[in-house]
Amino acid sequence: MNAGQQRGDPRALILIAFGVVWLLVESGWSSGALASGLGFYWPLLVVGLGIDLLGVQRLWRLPYTVLAACVVVVGILVAPAPAAGRAVDTFREPVAPARFANVNLTLTNVPTVVSSLSDTATLIEARVEGRRPAAFDVRGSDTKTVTVRPEGGRTRPTAIFTPNRWRIGLGRGVPIDLNVTAGSGSARVDLNHVDLASLRAELGSGPTTLTLPDAAGRYRVTIDGGSGAAAIRVASGAALDLDLTMGSGRTTLDFGAFSAGRLTLRPGSGPVDVDVPNDAAVRLEVTRAGSGRLRLARFLTRQSGTGNTGVWASQPALRGGPAIDIVIPSAGSGGLWVH
Repeated sequence: MNAGQQRGDPRALILIAFGVVWLLVESGWSSGALASGLGFYWPLLVVGLGIDLLGVQRLWRLPYTVLAACVVVVGILVAPAPAAGRAVDTFREPVAPARFANVNLTLTNVPTVVSSLSDTATLIEARVEGRRPAAFDVRGSDTKTVTVRPEGGRTRPTAIFTPNRWRIGLGRGVPIDLNVTAGSGSARVDLNHVDLASLRAELGSGPTTLTLPDAAGRYRVTIDGGSGAAAIRVASGAALDLDLTMGSGRTTLDFGAFSAGRLTLRPGSGPVDVDVPNDAAVRLEVTRAGSGRLRLARFLTRQSGTGNTGVWASQPALRGGPAIDIVIPSAGSGGLWVH
């Protein structure tokens, strides 16, 4: 191999760096100034690459793509791009006259924060920043159905580099049936003070943090996992039926003190970590063993079965009363740790 082949083409490094920065911008991790500057100057890279492809004689033995990259950097530092016209859209829907609500959130690749509102008169409010327009739809009166989704039904890639953020607040004035469809963007969903009647969540490739509330009554949660990591926390004192079907992402599930209910867990190929309170009443039943490792805390003693199948229980559970019942029809290929 000769020396020229070993060096490689410096334009490849430019394209790789440009692609990495593009991903950082699209995921919302880059600064606003960098995003605006790249959004204004990036066509110079295309011009430089085109001149190189035409075979025009190089200046100072440098590819025109490299020279264009230098001009982009200097331009961002010396002559910042004009304002990109970052769009900000707000939405608010009052509770009245509804007595119940269905809320459907489609998040796709937009980093999103969902939290509870202190205002009992507001059902939902949203603030959408960046060039990811959202569509809002409200139907019904006694039972309101609110839908928030990217305009056009999905989030489209764009060459205009502006950070995107969605912030959605849910009120506590009426019980809510909530449906969340996540995607490649990060999602932090804190429902700690929401009067949640039920939740259906479909996770994607982005990381998801979910806090489940201590609602007025027992409620049901159904979660279908994806390839992204999921961190789920059950608030202290909550009573719920939790159905988890997980994918390849890592899952952590943390039960707060004095919480009780039934967990039906179907692990996938990703590891699952279930943390229960100290001295909690816990019953665990594994119907079919998987290929992943099963690790159990010492306070769980076997009541029946052999190997990685059977029934285990803690001493408080043997005395009766409300408990956390964990049922695993099939342990899957990911490791499972209950502690």
